[in-house]
Amino acid sequence: MMSLLSQSLLVLYFFQTFINVCGWGPVGHHIIVRLSQSQLIDSTSEWIRSLTPWHWNGNLSAMASWADDILYPDTNPTGYGNWQWSRELHYVNIPDWICEYKPERDCINDKCIVGAIKNYTKRLETELDDIQQKEALYFLIHFIGDIHQPLHSSFSSDRGGNSVRGYFMNETCRTNLHTLWDVGLIMMRLRRDFQQNISHYYEHIYQLMLNQSSFDDNDNNVEQWIKENINLVCGQIYFDEHNAIMNAS
Repeated sequence: MMSLLSQSLLVLYFFQTFINVCGWGPVGHHIIVRLSQSQLIDSTSEWIRSLTPWHWNGNLSAMASWADDILYPDTNPTGYGNWQWSRELHYVNIPDWICEYKPERDCINDKCIVGAIKNYTKRLETELDDIQQKEALYFLIHFIGDIHQPLHSSFSSDRGGNSVRGYFMNETCRTNLHTLWDVGLIMMRLRRDFQQNISHYYEHIYQLMLNQSSFDDNDNNVEQWIKENINLVCGQIYFDEHNAIMNAS
């Protein structure tokens, strides 16, 4: 079944190629999973339906933020401690300004987002019980969203931009660079251009996906996704409007 599902997961990749890169907080994760699911064939949709709670009627986007929600006491008050092992699977860190991913250095024992995507893809291809299949699917849809947020593939010293704090886009509240990309940019776009209407934003991106997307041989190459992220991180993201490097503060 994974061979059928993979066609929709690739949509998550080319979604990033035709829109200005934005971060994926809950809204972003919801949108990209919804876009992906719109491309499924019927047999895969039925399989997805079997792995989601009945009251969601096969809506996989309802689980888009599950891999984040399980980590925190406010969203998983009794069980969050059991999932802390998965934190390091959401990202890969590289040495500062060493703008190259090396798995033997940066993803030891596959404990990073690259290893996680490969692992959970394999698990979906394996005959497992429903609980393990659900877990693999829910992790995978989230991590493929995360891997297209460039600061999930960035510098070790500032924890992927979390320690780069300041005031961005003329806002009066101080935030950090990672949160800006995870949440701030997409919320700014919603306010500025879509009157905070997520459905309208989704329809806009859906039309872009239909009209501007294309596949090539690297569309399912996780290492290529990381390379593209690192190029953005080293070439654009850490520079302010004066082309000065932003440092942790």
